[in-house]
Parts: sequence; C-alpha cells; structure tokens
Amino acid sequence: MSPALAVPTISIDRDPAVVGREFDETLRTVGFFQIVDHGVDPAIADAAWSTARAFFDLPLQEKLAVERAMGGLYGYFPMRSESLAASRGDVTPGDLKESFNMGPGIRAGHTPHDETEAALFTANLWPAALPELQTAWETYYAAMSDLADRLLRMFALGLELPGGFFAPYVDASPSALRAINYPEQTQAPEPGQLRAGAHTDYGTLTILRQEAGRAGLEVHDPATDSWVPIPPTEGALVINIGDLMARWTNDRWTSTLHRVVNPDAEAGSTATASQRRQSMPFFHNANYSAIVEALPTCVPAGEQPRYEPVMAGPHLAGKTTRSVAERPGG
Repeated sequence: MSPALAVPTISIDRDPAVVGREFDETLRTVGFFQIVDHGVDPAIADAAWSTARAFFDLPLQEKLAVERAMGGLYGYFPMRSESLAASRGDVTPGDLKESFNMGPGIRAGHTPHDETEAALFTANLWPAALPELQTAWETYYAAMSDLADRLLRMFALGLELPGGFFAPYVDASPSALRAINYPEQTQAPEPGQLRAGAHTDYGTLTILRQEAGRAGLEVHDPATDSWVPIPPTEGALVINIGDLMARWTNDRWTSTLHRVVNPDAEAGSTATASQRRQSMPFFHNANYSAIVEALPTCVPAGEQPRYEPVMAGPHLAGKTTRSVAERPGG
C-alpha cells in the first residue's frame, strides 16, 4: 500500500537556498505545504480577516450593492454563483459559498495587452456600509504580494535558477485577494454539491489563511485515490502552486487537485452540519503577457518540453470564465 500523502509545515525564516530545496522536494510529490515564520504582521492579517467577516454579516442587499458586474472579476459573488469543478469540465451544482474579491486596481502607466487584460486592472468595488474594509484589504494585498515575491525567490533557488529569475515575469501581476464565507448549512446539499468543488488553482501560487478550528480543505492523493485533510494550524499559511507553475516547471512540480467538503463529510470530524467557515486566499499570477515555457532546468537532457509556450493571461482567463456563472448570482 502506498504511504499517505504528506503535507509538511516549513519554516521560511532560514537560508532561502535551503528552504528552496525543501520546496522542490515537496512540490515534486504534492503541490501543497504550510509555512510558518513568514513574517506577516498579525495586525495586518487580522484587520483584513475581521473586515471580511463583517462584510459577510451585512444584510444581503448591502452586499449586492457591490456585486460583480456582468463578466466582472471583482466585488461580491453570491451563493452558488461559482462552480470550481466546472474549470475542469465537471458539471456540478453551484458551490455552497459566497465571496468577495479585489484585484490590483487601475495601474497608472500600464497599457493592457487586450480587453481581457483590461478587465483585470479595473477599479475595485468597496462597500459603502463598511468603509474600513478598503484600507485593511489594500494593506493585506500588499503584504501578500511581498510574501509571494519572497516565495518565488525561494522557488527559483529550488529550481537551480537565479533568485531573481521570476521577477520580470510578475512585475505587473494581476493577482487577486478573495475572502470566502461558507455559511451554516441548514439543509442538505444537492447531489455532488460541495462547499468548493474539486479543482486546481490556475496561476503561479496561492497563499491561503484558514480559520482555526474550521476544517474542510482536502487535497487529492493520486497514489491512493483518496482525499487528505489539511487541518488549520495556528499562525500558518497554506501554500500551493497552480497550473501555470506546473506547466512552467514541465510538471516537475504538481498542481494538486483540492476541494472544500461539507461539514458532515469531514473524515473523523465531530463538526455539525451547521458549522460556518471562512478562508482568505491570495491568488498570485504572472504578468498577463508573460510567455511561459518550460524552464531549462526542468527539461531532462535529450527530451522535449511537455508543453508549447503559452501566454499567461489567456490561460488564466479561460479557466476563470469556465468556473463562473455567466449571470451574476446564478
């Protein structure tokens, strides 16, 4: 029998080259790990977290006042308006969650490559009923961007590349910050309906804060065809790579399938079906017009890359479009 999939916890307050090698070892088998000693100011993180909770506690009409525009990416996403499993072509009911998203905003001096990229750099929507949310989120977004840059330097070292290798590919990154509320479930889900359907992330890497005491995130172990939980760890952040980074590394690193299960489906859990959960992922992406091709250190001698070069932005946009319902709130 194959050993159970291991999702390690790694301190990053050490020699970046040593940490990079540990990242490489982990990401060859599972695209997930947790980090500690990351240096993110708890006050900044907690302000973003608490304002997110306050937003979800607003009356529905006040949340709908900042609902995403038709085809838009930022603002409020109501319950069941997204099916993450659809990004892989699976047909399931809408996910049992609501979310609020922000992006990089309008960047002076940045000329979009096309209309699709222009949509990534539009103004964010902020709730008038909660003015403190904007400052808290913009500050946390900046902290997550800085942390992503640090992680990418370690990634590069782990791939036997110069530490600054990824920097010119991400200096105009259309990254996104999201808060997700998984409300109490007062009725049984539809067949196949989860809090978040099975999916892989799309970009370079994701930085996730989970809620202490609220499990539900699971990763797929292909060796055993089973699901392995990632229990929330106090002070830790969950890191995983997305499809673009897996492609960049010529599948040396794995973009792992993951999901968020309903409370009564948690293996070994004593949670009740009414358990509420919150999480905050930061989705880091490469520049829209960055051409991503297999890294030279990831193509064995005498072999050809597994993938043709791809422009990062259209890759991201295609998966995002498939996961989101065409009608807001649908």
